[in-house]
Amino acid sequence: MQTPRAGDSAQALMDLGASICTPKKPACSLCPLNEDCTARLQGTQETFPRKAPKKSGTLRRGAAFVVTRGEDLLVRGRPEKGLLGGMTEVPGSDWLAGQDDAAAKLQAPALKGLSRWQRKMGVVTHVFTHFPLELVVYTAKAAARTRAPEGMRWVPLATLADEALPNVMRKVIAHALNLSAGSSS
Repeated sequence: MQTPRAGDSAQALMDLGASICTPKKPACSLCPLNEDCTARLQGTQETFPRKAPKKSGTLRRGAAFVVTRGEDLLVRGRPEKGLLGGMTEVPGSDWLAGQDDAAAKLQAPALKGLSRWQRKMGVVTHVFTHFPLELVVYTAKAAARTRAPEGMRWVPLATLADEALPNVMRKVIAHALNLSAGSSS
C-alpha cells in the first residue's frame, strides 16, 4: 500500500531519527515505534547506525620521475577529467594493479642531456578513497638548457607551494629530494 503523502512519512522518519532515535543515547521510551523495534528488543539500539566497511580496492603500482634542472623541477598537468583532474604532477607511469617496476620505468619521459635514472630506496604510499597506491621514485638531473618535453614545463622549486600539487605528488617530491613532508615509506 502506498502512502498518499510519502514525503511527509519520509520527513517524519528523519525527524524521529534527529530527535528521538539518535546514534548516542536513543530515547526509546519516547519512541512511537518502540514496540516493533528489533534493535530495542535485542538491546543493540546504541550500535546503530553502523558504517559500512570501507572498500580498500586493489593495490595499484607505478613510478614517478622527478627531474631537476638546477633549482627547477619538471612537471605536467593532469588531464582535466578523472582522478586529480587538472592538478600538477611530476611525470609518471600509469597506475596499474600488478605493474612491475621494469614496466613502469619504460614510461619515463625522454629528455636529451639527462643523467642516468637513479631509483630512490623505498616507495611512496598513498591511499585514495577507492584504491591504495605505491610509487617507486626515480630521480635524474637535466642539463642547464634542457627544454621541457611537449606538455611539460619547468617550475622553480621555490614556487612549488603555488602549484596545485595533490598530496601524493608532494610526498613523491619530498621523498625524491629528501625533504620532510607526509608519509613516504
